[in-house]
Amino acid sequence: MVTANNALLLMLVAASGFFDLKERKIPNKITFTGILIGILFNSITGGWTGLLQSIIGMFAGLAIFFIPFVMGGMGAGDVKLMGAIGALMGWRFSLITALYSAIVGGIMVLLHLLYTGKLRETLKKMLYTLINFLLQFAIRLGYNETVCKAYEKFSRNGHDYKKIYIPYGVAIAGGAVLVLIAYKNGYPIF
Repeated sequence: MVTANNALLLMLVAASGFFDLKERKIPNKITFTGILIGILFNSITGGWTGLLQSIIGMFAGLAIFFIPFVMGGMGAGDVKLMGAIGALMGWRFSLITALYSAIVGGIMVLLHLLYTGKLRETLKKMLYTLINFLLQFAIRLGYNETVCKAYEKFSRNGHDYKKIYIPYGVAIAGGAVLVLIAYKNGYPIF
């Protein structure tokens, strides 16, 4: 059975995923409307308790992706989309959606790397970055000329990393749908 809030959620994530895929951004019209509808819907159906839960859900959704946004790992539209999901569905749902979205996003990156033939190169750069970090740590513990030479070699090989763009709104949409499917099949996750 599809409830009203589930239907609203599906419309929200479908529109967000579509725009993120097409234009590489999620418009404020969608996210702010989603937040407003979530707050109004929960206020009408749940009174003051619904309003409070919706506001807590919105702030929880915004907080989940705030640090990745500040670090440049995702766009503001993704953060606001999670806020809209939290406003509509509550903080537990937004938290589980974020976890499922990370899985979907990871699969999207893996498929992209396989499709472009850059999986091996990316894994190699990740290994160089890890070794570089460990060598920096070893240098800080005590100076060693061999460690310094190794650090110089690995730091040259790992610095030409290019950021991979994936439309994370699509990953969030996929995560939200997976949470709904899991709940519908009897997995009490929220």
